Amino acid sequence: MAAPQQPDDDAAISEIRALVTRADDLRKAAPARRDPEAAREPVMRLLDQARGLLAGITDGDTRRSHAAVIAQRISDLDLDALAPMLEPSADVARAPTSVEDPSRIPPGQHLTAGWPVLHVGTVPEIDPGDVRLIVTGRVRSRTVVDLEALRALPTTTVTRDFHCVTRWTRLDNSWTGVRVRDVLDLADVRDSATHAIVSGHPAYSTNLDVEELRADDCLLTWAHDGRDLPREHGGPLRLVVPSRYGWKSVKWVFEIRLVDRDVPGYWEERGYHDVGDPWREQRFREQA
Repeated sequence: MAAPQQPDDDAAISEIRALVTRADDLRKAAPARRDPEAAREPVMRLLDQARGLLAGITDGDTRRSHAAVIAQRISDLDLDALAPMLEPSADVARAPTSVEDPSRIPPGQHLTAGWPVLHVGTVPEIDPGDVRLIVTGRVRSRTVVDLEALRALPTTTVTRDFHCVTRWTRLDNSWTGVRVRDVLDLADVRDSATHAIVSGHPAYSTNLDVEELRADDCLLTWAHDGRDLPREHGGPLRLVVPSRYGWKSVKWVFEIRLVDRDVPGYWEERGYHDVGDPWREQRFREQA
């Protein structure tokens, strides 16, 4: 249950709602403008202002529900900008764009031949020799493994579809790496651990439940479609969680911290769903 709102919360909420309303009005009016594309910048500016005011809401549930309102609108804007990225990508095999069984595609998704590049911040320069993965928190043995040690574990290759929250799906991705559960076993996870906070460079995180991390196809990967994983797609080491939207598959992963409760990560704090199941269209948390 959300805590009672404070006067400062009320002021921030009121201003956020006013900014979102102005952004909605601008977007609705855009088609009538001489240059509809020019409306994107002022709409985005208003939504960025609204997002900047979220810190003024002290109650976490209330803050995140209003963050979801803003995130939904930014996502709608991003759909327009994403279109050019859905074409075949250079140096990447063309993915299938049709399926015999339509039920294979989660609701609201469409297929892309390419592999769009989406992430927070800039692509870090990480030498494979510098990779260190830390497994810590509610474990009996804090564990640090480098890429060589990971490659020494039983390696597996799985082929899975990849579903991005921005509504594109890339079929038949072949991922090579180690199962996360094998790495967790090295650290001897305590029974009290129910969730994990998975972090990636430079300052990114997401939340996942331990059961999902132990799934057969949840991998720490270093190769995609038989080639070294490109830096822009998370190389040298990336988490892959096929049963969740793509933001849960942390790029440039460096830490798995086991905890005894669900702790929101980067996008979850900004209004995205804690679970992110594409088959249930869990893109955003319940909105205000």
